[in-house]
Order: sequence, then C-alpha cells, then structure tokens
Amino acid sequence: MRLVCARAYASIANLGHGFDVFAMAVNVACDEVTLIRGGRGLSLRVEGEGARGVPTRPRRNTVGVALARLLSDHPSRTGLRARILKGRGSGGLGSSAASAAAAVVAANRLLGLGLSRAALVPYAAHGETASAGAAHADNVAAAIFGGFVIAEKADPTRVTRLAPPAGLRFALAIPRLELTTRRARRALPRRIPLADHAQGCARAGAIVAAIARGDVRALGRAVEGSFAERARAHLVPGFAAACESARRAGAAGASLSGAGPAVMAVVDASHADARAVATAMCEAFRRAGVTAEARVGRPAPGARVIEAR
Repeated sequence: MRLVCARAYASIANLGHGFDVFAMAVNVACDEVTLIRGGRGLSLRVEGEGARGVPTRPRRNTVGVALARLLSDHPSRTGLRARILKGRGSGGLGSSAASAAAAVVAANRLLGLGLSRAALVPYAAHGETASAGAAHADNVAAAIFGGFVIAEKADPTRVTRLAPPAGLRFALAIPRLELTTRRARRALPRRIPLADHAQGCARAGAIVAAIARGDVRALGRAVEGSFAERARAHLVPGFAAACESARRAGAAGASLSGAGPAVMAVVDASHADARAVATAMCEAFRRAGVTAEARVGRPAPGARVIEAR
C-alpha cells in the first residue's frame, strides 16, 4: 500500500460548559488528508476552499505536528508526503482538528499500526499545539470518534462517546472576523469564582443528561452562559443580538462555537427550521455591521479512510 486518504468532519467544541472537554462532530465541513509513501522526511501540500492562510511548513501545521509525534513513536522506513484538502474554513468549527484527525487515521492505515481510535487521539491533540498553542483533545476526539464526546484529561486521554439525539440540528452564523484560537484563549480568566464553577458543573451535567435522554430542548437551554462564552463575547461584535435572534426564531439555545467567532444554535428539527434560525442570526450580525455566512448541519460520523491503494 502506498497511498491512503482519510476524511474527518468539523466539530463544535467547548460545547456549553464543557470547556476543552465536550465536543460534537458536525457535517458543515470536512477535511481530507492523503498520505503517500516516498521521498525523505515529511512534506505538506495544502489546497482546497479553506487553504488560504494555512501553514505549509510541517512544524507550523497541525497535520505536520501530529504526524511528527506519531512517527517518533512509530517510525516509517520511507518518507511521507501529505496532501491536505481543506473544506470551507471558519473559526470555531475545528478545522485544524479535522485535518489532524484525518492525518492520524490515514497514517494508522498506511503504516499498518492497528491503533485504536482512542490511541490516535493524543497524537492529533498534540497537533493542535500548532494552531492553539496548547494540546487539547475535545475537537480531535469528536473528529475521530464522531457524535458527542467527553474528552477527559488524563494520561492517556479518556474519551466517552454518546450518540446525539436524532432530531438535533445546528444553525450556524459565521461572521467575517479574524479571531485566532490563541487570541481567544488569552481572553479567558485564569481563575473563576466558586459560584461560577458550581453553576458550570451543574450545566455540564445537564448537557450530558440531555444528550443521554435525547432531549434537544434541554440541551439548548444547558449550553448557554458558560464562563468562556462570557469572557469571549466582546471579541465577536453582535454576538448577544445573534443569540437572541436565534431564540426568537425557535432555537432551543445559542452560544459560541468553539473559540469563535462562529455562533451556533441548537435546534430541535421537530420544533423549528435550522435554516431560518441561521438566517436570523446572520441578519442580527448585519445590523451590527458584520457580514456573516449561514450554515446548517447535523451530528457527523467519525473520521474514516475513503481510499487506500
């Protein structure tokens, strides 16, 4: 075997009060990574709709960093060439994580490593240091496993996957704003009040319970008002108005998607139209002087190999 291509989907991380822990794979975008044996060392080529601004030096790219860590533990007799096909890029939807997840899944097949999905998560999470400045497993765990995941910080990372409710839809408004993950992380407080911590624990438990029960409306109520959302809201002009517009259009709740600037709304498909919710959020951003793109999606499956030869 000399070539393997894998695909991984976008994800909504920091879901509600699950900062760096909860994430949901969502089918609004995907990345594909093709690995080809040959040459010396590791080389990258980036193309596709979301390729603009993505680093091509392996040490600065999540794919390069993830593969370098994997190859340090599992050396290859030949070099590897990676071709990264980026889907529609947008801040707050785990684009870098999708690339890293697809890369390690492809390498696992190409090199015949036989590693489990759980064993691949730390390698992909290490790749996130290239974009976020720190390794965090929530986005990559969702991209690798699919559905809703709880990525527990441990050595190694422990991942619990739950099947999302059947009627769950996501409405997204993606503003044309520059907001890097590094900048969004710098906005977070180093400490939070005890009362905020207690409320966050309660809401985090409510999120897991809502998903386990298949209660989309309860999930929407539980995702709002996290400490991370409050700390980052000022970085996204029009955020509060977009959330209010989402609720008025029938969403069960709304919050930042990941580190932003994307805003996501939880929609019960039996109660409201996700496209109408996304459009309402974009209109709220327009009134705030910000152009935004509407997207809708549903929970996505985990990363998988789509070609091997």
